[in-house]
Amino acid sequence: ETLTLYRGTQIPNEELEKIKENIGKTISTNGFLSTSRNIDVSLGFIHINAQSNDFTSVLFEIKANPLLKTVIFADVGDRSRIEGEEEILFNLNSLFKIVSANFDSELRIWKVQLNATDEGAEKVEEYLLLSKQQMEEYTPLIYFGRLLMNELGQVDRAGKYFNMLLKSLPHDHPDIAAVYNNIGLVHMRRDELNLALKNYEIAYAMRRKQLPSNHPHIAGSLNNIGLIYKTKGDLNTALDYLQQALIVDENLHPGNNLGKAMTIDNIGRVYTDKKDFDTALTYLCRALEMFKHVLPDQHSQTAICLGSIGDAHEKKGNLYVALSYYQQQLNMEEQCLPFDHSHLSIHLSLIIGIYKKMNEIDNALDLCQQKLHIQKTRLGEHHPRIARTLMIMADLIQNDNYNEALKYYEQALSVLENCTPLDYQLTSDCLTSMACLYSSYDMMEDALRCQLKALELYRQTLSSDHTEIANSLRNIGLLYEKMNNLSEGLRYYNESLSIYQANYESEHEMVKRGEADIAELKEK
Repeated sequence: ETLTLYRGTQIPNEELEKIKENIGKTISTNGFLSTSRNIDVSLGFIHINAQSNDFTSVLFEIKANPLLKTVIFADVGDRSRIEGEEEILFNLNSLFKIVSANFDSELRIWKVQLNATDEGAEKVEEYLLLSKQQMEEYTPLIYFGRLLMNELGQVDRAGKYFNMLLKSLPHDHPDIAAVYNNIGLVHMRRDELNLALKNYEIAYAMRRKQLPSNHPHIAGSLNNIGLIYKTKGDLNTALDYLQQALIVDENLHPGNNLGKAMTIDNIGRVYTDKKDFDTALTYLCRALEMFKHVLPDQHSQTAICLGSIGDAHEKKGNLYVALSYYQQQLNMEEQCLPFDHSHLSIHLSLIIGIYKKMNEIDNALDLCQQKLHIQKTRLGEHHPRIARTLMIMADLIQNDNYNEALKYYEQALSVLENCTPLDYQLTSDCLTSMACLYSSYDMMEDALRCQLKALELYRQTLSSDHTEIANSLRNIGLLYEKMNNLSEGLRYYNESLSIYQANYESEHEMVKRGEADIAELKEK
């Protein structure tokens, strides 16, 4: 039985014109496509009241036959973030024939009818085959969760999915090692380093028992463990694991290969942390060339490598070169990632950071205003991306214009408080930034109130030894020290240091800073 599904959104005017000009032709999605069985839910996503000269409200009505061979769609309503959404998810690169595009005067929106189709699937099939060869073909169970995390940026949703697999699959299931590995990846994305390492090591031990020593998943485990040690600050151990992974990769793939390129990229990033920037750039540029050979022109993995090169140049002091790479990264991600993906905001902040270092505040604010206008049109008034942009703007001007900076932070907090579901992490980050602003203007009671609320939210959602909790505890210690409440300051400093020591090596800058905080306070 053919299903009728709906997707409500705002699209650029020129995109609508292209649709109207291509009635009867086939289009392809460049990522997963989220739809709903419920037309009212989809209409709710359109934000009809958002006024813009550049974007148009559109309701897509999609007819999909379950017997199609190349268009795969799944009912994920029970795992949806929004209750009652009745979500149906179409797979990467699904094909649709444009049937019609008409303005609905009653709803005051354009309605575009699409039919899912197998026509023209040959090119898509080639692309997917290439991707599977490059990624060593995860099973569908694992592939789905990884794409939730990597393509859609839905880390929490992926975490629930992989934990569900861990509970439901037999302990001897062939995918169990991959499940542990991806639970580790979820923890890594949340900066829960010890939990990530624990799961990575379980997966690695299983893989060593089950797989030959030159299997690509062995290289993958070595890579993942190496990145944990990189983040912990144990750079020599990180390099050792990554070089082992590269040996496996080069034995398996003498030429260009995606996994091999990722390993080379990671080694370059370690050398950046070691401040050996020339060696870092040698590895990173080699990785970039390899990504360009094995991936489509616009791909998120290539964008990440561009960002890594930008980071090396920034730390080397080449700000203009760094800015160019960060701009290339964001431009590429805007082409290949969903519009609400968190990377788009995070990597915008890299560009803004360079402008700030170059003291080009007006250019930075202009760029933020441009992005904010588009975000409000596409996402409505209440979305975490909008809050992130407002926070970036506040950070830009907080040293020169307290009132304006506070206004932006308060707007961001209001946006976050109206988001469903609540983004605990970003709300905590916003409160922390507000606390720093209050503190810099000696408004200590307001600063303490915000920082204590941030700590409460962090503790609701993060593991007890998470470094964000350590940062928050240290900030509270700093506030008590400035308020001359030294006993409370020392208590929070000690709590903070114990978490840093649980996550990082003894020479890590945060451990050293925590020890210095305590030593300086005791001298008072």
